[in-house]
Amino acid sequence: MKAAAILASWLLLAPQGAPADRNPGHLKMALVNIKCIPSDGADPAASQAGLQENLKRHLAFIDRLATEGAEFVGFPELSINGYRFGAGMTWLNLAGPEVKALSAKAAEKGVYVSAGLAEQDEAGKKWNTQIVIDPKGRIIATHHKIYLTKEKGLVETGTEHKVFEVKGVKMGIAICADGSDRKNLQALVDNGAKIIYGPHANTTGGTIAGWYRFRGPWAGPEGWISQLKVHAALHNHAGLYNPEFAPAKSGDANTGWASGAWFIGPDGGTLAQMPASSQKADSREFVLIHNVPLAGP
Repeated sequence: MKAAAILASWLLLAPQGAPADRNPGHLKMALVNIKCIPSDGADPAASQAGLQENLKRHLAFIDRLATEGAEFVGFPELSINGYRFGAGMTWLNLAGPEVKALSAKAAEKGVYVSAGLAEQDEAGKKWNTQIVIDPKGRIIATHHKIYLTKEKGLVETGTEHKVFEVKGVKMGIAICADGSDRKNLQALVDNGAKIIYGPHANTTGGTIAGWYRFRGPWAGPEGWISQLKVHAALHNHAGLYNPEFAPAKSGDANTGWASGAWFIGPDGGTLAQMPASSQKADSREFVLIHNVPLAGP
């Protein structure tokens, strides 16, 4: 083989350096409040169709937000399945086509992606799971919900407070009711978390303002996040489609989801927030973006 050909072959096979960080010292997080179709109905085909619609919209949001510079795209609790547990739940696994589709999209766009699913693992155990996929398409975190609510008796109870690195900074997850017990947040911080990510599926009267009151203990100068000296990013399911993000379906109705999204700083102050409202009609899909600093407080 000629020297030029050998050199060309070596260049193709040699490890390529990581792309330059276009947002040094920060993590641009996009929190997506998405309306989800439940996948626990008596008709498996209809449940599967709804699940695929949810997945399609996940991919569309990732496409859109990657073009806006988002580095982390988060979806709420059980976003792939829709949060409703019943005997007909469509259980997924981490090696299945839905997670593979999200992994491929994360790698294609070079972003972190977090989404929630009703998981059945290789041992047959069932979980309420939140995953995080890195920009190479690898699953780098799985969190099993600890403080169970509507899923109690149908899934296993999580016990671990795992942390993982996102752009070199440790993050931990508190799924919905996990965040109602300060001890879960404390355990994440004790394990090194500097960012607490809280994907939710809450009703709280179906209003954004109601959800903010529900999560009030996290915020303020005396709140939990200020006491723990970390950043927090939390968000919820949406009650209504937003035509800006996808055409509203016929018969669109808010079945109780509150919406809401919130970034809280280490002093307990609000860094960014979906506008509060006491009207159910305002609990729509929404994307909240904030550039979270990665340095300590």
